[in-house]
Amino acid sequence: MHETQLPSMPMLGRTVVALNTYDVVIIGGGVGGLTLSVKLAQANLKVLVVEREKQPGKIYKGELLQPKSLQGFQLMGISQEVLSESFSLPKIHTYEMNKNKNGELEEALYIPLDYLRLPAPFAEARMIPHETLKKILLDKAKEFSGFHYWNPATFHSFSEIDEQNNEFKRAKVKYEKKEIDIEAKFFVGAEGRASIIRKAMGEVVTTTKYNHQFLTVTFPRPSDFTEARMYATHEDFIGLFPLPNNKIRSVMLIKPGDYKLMKNEGLETFYDSITKFEPSLKGYVQEIKSWKEIQLMIPIRHNIKQYVKGNAVILGDAAHSVHPMAGEGMNLAIQDGMVLGELLDWMFSNDNTDPKHLRYYEKVRKNRSDRISRLSHLSAMAYTWNFRWYQKLRMFGLKRLERNPILHYKHMLNISGIGWWPYTVLDGLRFLGPRWAYSKKTFARKKNNVIFQNKHDHPWK
Repeated sequence: MHETQLPSMPMLGRTVVALNTYDVVIIGGGVGGLTLSVKLAQANLKVLVVEREKQPGKIYKGELLQPKSLQGFQLMGISQEVLSESFSLPKIHTYEMNKNKNGELEEALYIPLDYLRLPAPFAEARMIPHETLKKILLDKAKEFSGFHYWNPATFHSFSEIDEQNNEFKRAKVKYEKKEIDIEAKFFVGAEGRASIIRKAMGEVVTTTKYNHQFLTVTFPRPSDFTEARMYATHEDFIGLFPLPNNKIRSVMLIKPGDYKLMKNEGLETFYDSITKFEPSLKGYVQEIKSWKEIQLMIPIRHNIKQYVKGNAVILGDAAHSVHPMAGEGMNLAIQDGMVLGELLDWMFSNDNTDPKHLRYYEKVRKNRSDRISRLSHLSAMAYTWNFRWYQKLRMFGLKRLERNPILHYKHMLNISGIGWWPYTVLDGLRFLGPRWAYSKKTFARKKNNVIFQNKHDHPWK
C-alpha cells in the first residue's frame, strides 16, 4: 500500500494535512504495540504507530519476561538482543518467615518455583528494564521501510465510522503541530487502560480493586545477589528480582495509608523493610535518596467482553489488566501482539482482509488472558489478609504445591504461557494426598500434550 499525502491546508488557525493511508494503525507504542508493529513490518505491511509520550513515563511497567514471550522473540529474530540485555531467573526462591512479637524473623519454609521443570527452549524467566525492551523492539521495527513511528503524536478521534458495518474508516491524529487524517484497513488500540479505541468500540470495563498496594523501586545490588527471592510473613511481602548491571527491582506490599505514614517517618522505614529480610542489601538500598524514586502502585484488575469490533481491535492493558503479583501484564501484551501480528500477516498474504477473521485473535487471546487474570488474582489473594492463621494456610498450600510434581509442573506451565493444564477435582486429591499419589506414566504423557502447538496459537492456518 502506498502513502498518499496531499498539500497542507490551513483551517481555523491550525494546519490540516490530507489523507495518509496505511494497512494497520496502532495507537500506543508500548511493548504490546511495538511487538505487533515488528511482526507487521516483517510481513512487509505498511504500519503506523502513534505514541503520545516523548519521554518514558513514571508509572512502573513490567520487567519480567516469561518463557512464551522469549520463544516469540526468538521467532521474531530478536532473542539474542533480549538475552544480552536481560538477567536469567531459572527459579523463584520463596521464603515464609515467622515473625515474633519483637519483630525478629525466622525462616519457616523455603519453596523454589522451578522453571527448569518445563520442556521449553527457554526454561527460565528473565528480567529486563522496560525501556530497554522497548528500544530493542523499536530498533527492529525501524529496519523496515513500511514502519512509521509518530512520536509525540495524539490520536484524537475517529472522523468517519460506518456504524451499519462496524467499520472505522478514518481518524484524526495530531503530529508535528498538524492535524492529520489517516485511513487504515485496521485500527489497533494498544494505548493502555484509558484506551480511546476501546471506548469507540463501546466496550464497558469491569474492574476489581484490592485491599493492598505496592511500593516498587530499582536500586543497586551486590554482584553475587543473583536469585529472585520473595519473602513473606503474616503481615509482610517483599519481592526482590535481579536486573542486569548489578541492579535489583524490589516490590513491597503495603496496606492503603501505609505509604503516607512511611513517608512521614522517613526513608529509614523503607530501608529497614528491605534489609530485615535481606541484610546483604544494607548499604545498597540506601542509594535511594528520595521518596520520588519509589513508586506507589495501586493494583486493579479489569476484563473486557470483546476484543474486536469490526476492523478495530484492542490488546494489552486496553483489553485486560491483571494483578501484578504473577508478573504477567507485560507478557500478555507481548503475546497479544504476536498472535495478532501472525493473523494479520496471514490475512494480507491471502488477500482476505475480512474483519471477521479477527475473531480468531479474540478466541485465542481472550481465553488465555482470562485464565492468567484469574491465576494472578488467586496469587494476590494468597497474600491479602494479615493473619497468622492465613499465613499457615498459605504455607500448607505451598508445601503441597512443591511436594507433588504434577501440581508444581502445572503451576509453572500455566504462568509460563507455553501451555495450559486445566485445574480439576483431581488436583484437590493431589493437594491433600501423599507425595507419591500420582502416575508417573500418565504425568510423562500428559505434560507434553498440554504444551501449546502451532494449531493452538494460530488456529486459522
